[in-house]
Amino acid sequence: RRCSVNIIQLLGCGFLTLVVYLVLQEYKSNTAIFVVTAFGILVLVQSTEYLQQIIDTLLAICVQAGVRIAYFTVILKMIGIAWLAEFLCQICRDAGSGALAVKLEFAAKISILMMFFPILTELLHSIIAIL
Repeated sequence: RRCSVNIIQLLGCGFLTLVVYLVLQEYKSNTAIFVVTAFGILVLVQSTEYLQQIIDTLLAICVQAGVRIAYFTVILKMIGIAWLAEFLCQICRDAGSGALAVKLEFAAKISILMMFFPILTELLHSIIAIL
């Protein structure tokens, strides 16, 4: 129940942020992007408690299933990079810098690929050993 209350509060704050953004955009467009960014940071901070609960549950399942914690950690890092990159890219687009957003997306994709590469290599070696 607490989660639904926080979601409703965040939605209300999001609507207020939109109104303030639209008003500021007409008068001080440089300040408007900071209002949206501040709200985004608020959402991230408010979400950490729920994300921690999800991570703890998934970690317990991995331990029970005998899955290597290292794999789970890498997957979480990859998801985190993807989410943060998306967040930053949207801020760049809101600020009118689509070119910077594209470059950040590329950097995030390369980072995720490099994090996945050792897992892929080990998986391929396992498949070769089975064959």
